[in-house]
Amino acid sequence: MKLTVEAVYQNGVLKPKRPLSLADGALVRLIVSAGGENPDPLEGVIGIGKSGRKDGADNHDHYIYGTSKRRNSGPRKR
Repeated sequence: MKLTVEAVYQNGVLKPKRPLSLADGALVRLIVSAGGENPDPLEGVIGIGKSGRKDGADNHDHYIYGTSKRRNSGPRKR
């Protein structure tokens, strides 16, 4: 699951502005940006041509949004 949530940092704790559907004690990964910034949705693919990845066209959603990779990436048979 991947979602964007606004939160307030208060007394050393990030407090989400809305309830989250997470189990108590769930481990999460945070990427923090200042509230006034608009994150670039293409940040995950900038420089992908230099990375050596050959599946950028088939798996762009994976690299941009963090979705699962397609199972049969690579040249398509016609």
